[in-house]
Amino acid sequence: MNEYNFMKLSVLLKTSLCFTIALFWNCSGSEYSRLVEREMASGAVYDSLFLGMRFGQSKQEFFRKCWKLNQKGIISNGPGSNSVKYELPSNENDLLHRNITLLFFGDFNDDKIMTGMDLDFYFDAWSIWNKSLQSDKLLPVVMDSLKKWYPGNNFIKVPIKNDSLELLVKVDGNRRIILRPLNDDRMVKAKIDDLRYVLEKD
Repeated sequence: MNEYNFMKLSVLLKTSLCFTIALFWNCSGSEYSRLVEREMASGAVYDSLFLGMRFGQSKQEFFRKCWKLNQKGIISNGPGSNSVKYELPSNENDLLHRNITLLFFGDFNDDKIMTGMDLDFYFDAWSIWNKSLQSDKLLPVVMDSLKKWYPGNNFIKVPIKNDSLELLVKVDGNRRIILRPLNDDRMVKAKIDDLRYVLEKD
């Protein structure tokens, strides 16, 4: 795979604006809004994501980094050429040997600056009949991994306006991580974004 093919990648999961709006509409004076206010007031800035990716990176830098990682065999082209595929290192403590794949793609603003990252996780050996490899079993694994990758506050539950569903949200300084409600049996969808850009846009 060459750099040109990576440059043709389109966003796997565009920013889910309705989720972002729901968070701010529904949470004025809530635990979530107090958490955001406190963390932003702390002045703590967390730019690093993973594999050398970071907030504030240009779209060109993102593609160049992906191309270099691909040349090293660390990542590959995702399904349909619209995401980047990263097979997470095996967890030696997982007695079930449930390997996990991450599909990701940067989220860029009008200035082509990366303000977030969309993530899809799934068990490699997933099948519709294997109940131990469904998304509801993967969710706590993903949550635990994200807490280890990005230490700090715990996830809190944030209700979605006019819906019975809840988001799981973790905020540390400018970095927000959202775990979306499960909507299929395979994938766990997440988003990491930079609140400095989110709040500026709102």
